Amino acid sequence: MEDRRWKKIEKKQPPLSSFLAALRFRLSFFHFLFSIFCLMILSGCSTEYNLATQQQETLIYGTDKEVSIGEAVSAKMEQQYDVVTDVDVNERARRILERVTAVCDRKDIVYFVKVLDKDVMNAVSLPGGYVYIFKGLMDKLETDDQIAGVIAHEVGHITARHAVKRIQNAYGAMILQGLATRSSAKVAQGVNFALISLFSEYSQQDEFEADRLGVKYMKKAGYDPNAMVQVLVKLREEQEKSPAQEYSYWRTHPFIPQRISVVNQAITGKMDFKDYLNLMGE
Repeated sequence: MEDRRWKKIEKKQPPLSSFLAALRFRLSFFHFLFSIFCLMILSGCSTEYNLATQQQETLIYGTDKEVSIGEAVSAKMEQQYDVVTDVDVNERARRILERVTAVCDRKDIVYFVKVLDKDVMNAVSLPGGYVYIFKGLMDKLETDDQIAGVIAHEVGHITARHAVKRIQNAYGAMILQGLATRSSAKVAQGVNFALISLFSEYSQQDEFEADRLGVKYMKKAGYDPNAMVQVLVKLREEQEKSPAQEYSYWRTHPFIPQRISVVNQAITGKMDFKDYLNLMGE
């Protein structure tokens, strides 16, 4: 009796081979869907050697579409903030930018710089060659070398393609597709997301890389790279006495003591004990 009951129960259970076959089918199906998704994402990728980072890099979009993204986001920036109309201020910034970009690692785009009429201590770069300095920071910069320090750092972000990589990593291909193709609904959403992303903190390594590139460009352009340290000291002093404001420099460009250490090392080729402690966060 027990044997017959056992056999009866056994017949109701699906064979192990059927279960494994169903599992293999599901896995194959999901693998197929994942492959299609990856193919859709990667079909527009371009791979090239980046002279600034000295690495082979893969991006969803090449230079032309990066410039389109920059144009869309810059239009939003200039809707949100007034541009300073003082000809001398803008001409001074433009002249310094031209000297820096003449020696930078990326010559396949046209660079622009504008001063935004808002009293905050900040500067930002957009994909495709756009640099903006807020008037609150510009007013604190005393020399052309100090202005060059800010501009060269932002150009470093552009040559290393940090901004477009951040937008790409944060929001994926669909938003970039909207920005690059100017599909109206996706553009509005994508521009807002991109702007928020660009006013979020850069990663520590991106900041350090932009600082090293900035020192390199300042030296080649004939500016005193020590002026970058002077700017960072000014920003640290301002940070210590003022609360962080919306879009303030220490929100978007963190790690000021560590950055001073990295800049000093890039200038001199060595690191003293104080800089080592700063870099270690002590």
